Amino acid sequence: MCGPSTPSSTPRIGARVDLSPPTGRGTLGNLLFLNPTSPSSSHATHVRFHRAAKPSPLVDDSVLVSIHVTGDLTKPLSDAGLMQQFTLRSSVPSSDDGVEMALGAALSLQVGDDGIIGRRVSMRRGEELLADGIVGFNFSPAVAA
Repeated sequence: MCGPSTPSSTPRIGARVDLSPPTGRGTLGNLLFLNPTSPSSSHATHVRFHRAAKPSPLVDDSVLVSIHVTGDLTKPLSDAGLMQQFTLRSSVPSSDDGVEMALGAALSLQVGDDGIIGRRVSMRRGEELLADGIVGFNFSPAVAA
């Protein structure tokens, strides 16, 4: 997957979105879509937000996370279509690793009609776009002994 290097403390499972603000400078953090009880699953049951730096926009508010139909970052959000949305709440217990919550329905970590790989994800507060990015695989292959 392209993008910033992954810190060794970041899990290498599921799918990942590196979230960049509209200015294109820096990163807000990343979203990991994963299944904590079955890390090699092709379906995510949870989402975890890792902050790039503190303070984070999630400290004071909840944000709307949208998974769009297309993966085209050049289109306005209004033209990107909508596959699914959920609210990432600041009231969810958090740690240095970020905020994690269960998804309402499992998401397919595949490419294609039902999968989220290659799709645009945006993070907004109200109408304000905080950041967006493209979902990519985040698997680390097993190393043979």
